[in-house]
Amino acid sequence: MFQTLTGDVQGPLEVSSLVKVDGTVHGGALVTGGRLELRGTVQGPLEIRLDGQADVVAVVNGDVHARGGTLVFRGVINGRLGVKPGADVQVAVGTVLNGRRLEADGSFTQLQGPGELTIREDAPMMRPQEDGTWTPAG
Repeated sequence: MFQTLTGDVQGPLEVSSLVKVDGTVHGGALVTGGRLELRGTVQGPLEIRLDGQADVVAVVNGDVHARGGTLVFRGVINGRLGVKPGADVQVAVGTVLNGRRLEADGSFTQLQGPGELTIREDAPMMRPQEDGTWTPAG
């Protein structure tokens, strides 16, 4: 059964069980062996290790590191996305990485100034490759 947290959550949040967050995590989050379902904002780094799982629809103001486990991401990353070999990472088309939107062909489009971001729930998913390219996850 999931533990549900809403509103402002003081972190760093360490997840080793089933946790749902609908709100803002201040101080980042570390997922090591459980499952995190996050809808909202992360102020700080997000890290997935070991067999941790994270399903994230959020704005992350910090780096995202997948050192292991599984990450499914839709939203905005205002920081770096780091992926170690062995981590399973899927990123939705339309996700923004440092002001650049991921397109369905694996390329990026520079965004011009602030605006509203909408990513379809059924948006195609892409996987980052070791050589820096992106390929469909399907």
